Amino acid sequence: MLIVKLLRNIMGYVVFVGRGGFPERFLNLCMKYHIPLWDLQSHGDYFTGKTTVRAYKRIRPAAFRSGVQVRISEKCGVPFFSSRNKKRVGLLCGVAVSALLIAVLSGHIWTIEVTGNSEIPTETILEITENMGLHIGVRRSRINSEILADGLLENLDALSWAAVNIDNCKAVIEVREAIAQPEILDTETPANIIAGEDGILTKIEVFSGTAALPVGSAVLKGDLLIAGVVQNLDNSETLKGAQGRVYARVEKNLLFCVPAQPFLRCTAVNERKTLYCFGLKIPMSRTPGENAYRTAEYLSNGDTALPVGVFYDRAMQFAGDFTLQSETDALRYAVKNFAAAYKTLWQEGVIEAETVSFSDDGGAPSLRACITCEKEIGVNQEIFVEKISD
Repeated sequence: MLIVKLLRNIMGYVVFVGRGGFPERFLNLCMKYHIPLWDLQSHGDYFTGKTTVRAYKRIRPAAFRSGVQVRISEKCGVPFFSSRNKKRVGLLCGVAVSALLIAVLSGHIWTIEVTGNSEIPTETILEITENMGLHIGVRRSRINSEILADGLLENLDALSWAAVNIDNCKAVIEVREAIAQPEILDTETPANIIAGEDGILTKIEVFSGTAALPVGSAVLKGDLLIAGVVQNLDNSETLKGAQGRVYARVEKNLLFCVPAQPFLRCTAVNERKTLYCFGLKIPMSRTPGENAYRTAEYLSNGDTALPVGVFYDRAMQFAGDFTLQSETDALRYAVKNFAAAYKTLWQEGVIEAETVSFSDDGGAPSLRACITCEKEIGVNQEIFVEKISD
């Protein structure tokens, strides 16, 4: 139907109104004379319909014999549009150029979407596909979906499946991340579990082996926690790989001092703008320098970004003549390092208590912290057995 409507608009058609007479006889006569009619609608004492320009010129005999009075209410299509605007050369040229642009640009990729990734950054996937030729503005005919999918699997071991689908002017990269293989516990190799840190035991879970200390015992780094030696019923001993989890309350003392060396200070920012349009890049100035980073701004209509925009390449220059002078600056630097250490402890165990203090004794600002947390401290240590030859 879409092709039929397009052809009718190209050839032109008219909308007519019929009144009086016998409409049923009029329609039968039109069929007899092979006059095409469509979109017929009744409006009480009159009816409307559409037909081609050539067919309307042959509609008078049918109207005369049926007593229906017909007249044209609207002329539609390219021939009538060009006739009304034949003196507006600029408008006609604009329409022609627009049609040409749509025909040309419809063969290019406008947007790229990545779906199915959670751990792998989208930027990493787009960087790999861009190196293989898939980028905004590339012609669809140059895209080989199978080669792109194979390249993603070769460059990213974390992917188990990948596919590149082209949906009109949109490229959709679908990926599936590989499921990590579960760690297989080695129960055959003789091993003990020893303390990896100092602390007070809070919980012991023994899967294989014999617990060496009860809960509540204080241990030092290297102390035996679960022995890989198992006592049999006949009082003999068997060496096994000790398996289990040992938790302890650990106290961490942290100290963060502001370094005496000067900090780097940004003294200048060199920027270069590059106009981007369907893969064509037009630099507006010289290269900003080494270690430049790029940001992009695309034209968009909301959710969909168009392949037209501006690239900003920026390179910053630094000088090492800036030192922390105020207590606020020193505290900010120390807190930043403290937050990183605190995050690590929080991920390893459960924080039970903490105390934090900031001092500025002798012109050396520092942040001190004492954090108590419960964490797993068990570390496997293989038992080496010396074989005695006969």
